[in-house]
Amino acid sequence: MNLRIKNIDLPVFQKANIKLCIVRADLIHPVASGNKFYKLKPTINYAKANNISRLVSFGGAFSNHIHALALSAKDHGLQSVGIIRGESIYANNPTLSDAHKAGMQLEFVDRATYKRRDEAEYLQQLQQRYPNAMIIPEGGSNQYAVKGCIKLAGEINDLVQADLIVVAAGTGATAAGLACGANNRQSVIAYAVLKDKTLNDRISNFIHNEIKSAKVKVEHADFGGYAKLSRQLLEFIMDWLDKTGILLDPVYTGKMCMRLMQQIESNEFEQGATIAMLHSGGLQGWRGMQQRVVTLNGQETWDKIQAYLCRDIS
Repeated sequence: MNLRIKNIDLPVFQKANIKLCIVRADLIHPVASGNKFYKLKPTINYAKANNISRLVSFGGAFSNHIHALALSAKDHGLQSVGIIRGESIYANNPTLSDAHKAGMQLEFVDRATYKRRDEAEYLQQLQQRYPNAMIIPEGGSNQYAVKGCIKLAGEINDLVQADLIVVAAGTGATAAGLACGANNRQSVIAYAVLKDKTLNDRISNFIHNEIKSAKVKVEHADFGGYAKLSRQLLEFIMDWLDKTGILLDPVYTGKMCMRLMQQIESNEFEQGATIAMLHSGGLQGWRGMQQRVVTLNGQETWDKIQAYLCRDIS
């Protein structure tokens, strides 16, 4: 499917004289939806062009990146290895079960080992173990991912003339690519869902390898920490679903949208502005939240989420 845009018309936007468009990247691909599709495609193209047979990367037990990498690798006839933070008991969860069924080899490591994922010595050891492999950073965030998201920015601009593009940020490559692909009059805001003091520098490094003039403003939106689902956040997401018909994910887009709405209600944006908000997918991550959702808001809320996840998007 192609990228889609949906205009959201709610009283709060009329009052603030703001136009909000949701960029529906969550609908573009049945396997690696959202920003993962754009981030992984150039990496996979490079691997195939250079006769690389295996992709190795890192993630947590419910990682959207690991899920998308496993299924995308299978689609392209490549092998994959996931270095997973945590115990092997997680292998039975929905995310890693999908990855394993797609042929991904799962390797579980403790937190101390996982923290070495960017160290040259550790990466060299991995490369020796998997000699004909391409090692991809956590979240898929490398310069190939940035180039893929530059393409995403161009596709967004083909659909809507936005003054501001906003995106949830984890490792920063998507935000960097959008900034590099934005036009001269556009701004990009990255909503940081982790308490990560290095995000600004990481985004800047990605950008400077492409175009020095691009800039991203980082807005904090961790709301208690990475992958923390509070009653406030859950109720916001369900209210948004009721009003717009669109489900946000609990780790990235839900937090971004909640912070964005706070800013709109506080009149932090210029009147008359058009905002393009990227729905970067990640909805499969809900499958690890069932117990938390039911505890916070009851079975009926979980049933609504399940019904959305099982809908026909054709």
